[in-house]
Amino acid sequence: MRILFNVVFLIFFYYIKPSLATESNANIICSNDSKSNLLEFSFKNNNNHFYDYAFKKIKNKFIEIGSIVGQKSNSFILFEDKYAFLGVDFAWHLDKNTMRLKPVLLSEGTIELKKLPEELSCINKK
Repeated sequence: MRILFNVVFLIFFYYIKPSLATESNANIICSNDSKSNLLEFSFKNNNNHFYDYAFKKIKNKFIEIGSIVGQKSNSFILFEDKYAFLGVDFAWHLDKNTMRLKPVLLSEGTIELKKLPEELSCINKK
């Protein structure tokens, strides 16, 4: 009887374990005040409370744009955007309290930017 119980327990644990290890996403839509600039981002985490990767929606598909450079729970996310400006280490800073997305120049590379993008307002997409 005990062997049967152990077998059932192992089978149950085997099937329940993958459901506990799922990835979760957070999506935001950001725009300027005139709604002329619209960006959509997604953040993916793996088995913890912090995000690992950032994705941007381009032509109706989310593509990976970089890693999460820094974050603090319920405060902010700082994430790379490798495709915003080629040749420049560029990132976005999302303040989770105000839902404002600000551009951040991590370092200048082969290109010198004359002007950074404008600050955007964001909302959570469900």
